[in-house]
Amino acid sequence: HPLAPRLALCSHARSATPTLGKEPLAAEEEEEEGPVLHAVGSVCEFDAGKQGHSKGLLGLIKTAEAKAKGGARYDVVTADGKTFALKASQVQATFSPSKKMKADTDPSEILAGYLEVAKAEPLELGVDPEMLEMAWELAAEQEASALSASSILQVIDEKLCSGPLEKYRAYKLMTSDLGKVFFKTVGNKYKAKAAKAVQASKQAFCAHVTATKYQDFCFV
Repeated sequence: HPLAPRLALCSHARSATPTLGKEPLAAEEEEEEGPVLHAVGSVCEFDAGKQGHSKGLLGLIKTAEAKAKGGARYDVVTADGKTFALKASQVQATFSPSKKMKADTDPSEILAGYLEVAKAEPLELGVDPEMLEMAWELAAEQEASALSASSILQVIDEKLCSGPLEKYRAYKLMTSDLGKVFFKTVGNKYKAKAAKAVQASKQAFCAHVTATKYQDFCFV
């Protein structure tokens, strides 16, 4: 591929539009080992486990406590006011508190945008399948290490990871059936699949979606 962009962490993104160069994709810094205590006020997607057997719920972290024997416990409140006591393993993803929201803002107001994103179809998340395929090609050609969803999508448009809500949208795209066509999950990051695996995943995906929605993508 003639273009090989520089993938950078969103936390270090500049305001300017990202440039495309010929440098190999840089691996992200290794995360520190050990339990990480998510910040109070963060939005999280979680699995309620025995409390309803529900997955992919959204809530706001109200309390966070590190346990002496390791691990963490969280109290999370949802938009409808329900509170869940969670183990760290039940928290699937977290997104930093919005600087635009005051500390006493009602959870329903904070979570409103996230709930809209959660209901969206892959095609409504701001990235066309063809653009996601391009990002996969670039990552695969450079044999990049596993990258965050934000890092991958930043190549397409830096605005796709400009804030917590945008990062949640990126996360939902990468964990959608469309995202899984091109990338496999490695912890909380993603690695480009091999070409043969992508072809097989694409065929399976296109066999189960509405043809008109993905016509340009599926019939190429």
